Amino acid sequence: MYANRVSQKLHDEHMATLALLERLERFVAKGEPPATVESATRAFLVNLAVAFESEVWHHFDFEEQHLFAFLTAAGDTELARHLTDEHAQIKAAGGRVIALARAGASAPFSPTAWREFRPLAQQLIEQLSAHVHKEEGILVPLLQDSMDGDAEERLYSEYAMGA
Repeated sequence: MYANRVSQKLHDEHMATLALLERLERFVAKGEPPATVESATRAFLVNLAVAFESEVWHHFDFEEQHLFAFLTAAGDTELARHLTDEHAQIKAAGGRVIALARAGASAPFSPTAWREFRPLAQQLIEQLSAHVHKEEGILVPLLQDSMDGDAEERLYSEYAMGA
């Protein structure tokens, strides 16, 4: 879809994040917590926590450390600052969702934990979905149009190496 590998990588990760959020939305839409921790529930909750910690947060870190610096150098300081602020808000909600998901993977959600988990998960879904759509509509095309081949190669290599 994108000629720029950095833009394509971001796009692919955005689509994976939206798919994860759809699964989370179906999970909390049930209204009631699962009565038992079945293997499918356990796997979902563990995978949710791992996906945020190893994929979404890594994605955010790369953007903040590398792509937003690229934007700032290109004169898009306000966009970089705005997206960084959104990352902080999403991480705040996400951190608690991860902790509650990990606890829910080992023992059924208590009514209190579910009353905390469900609205936080819904908040996370709303915030992160809006953020992904914003990046898809603004950031990814901007990078596609403004990044030269040398910058693309350097940034893609840094991302692939886990920077």
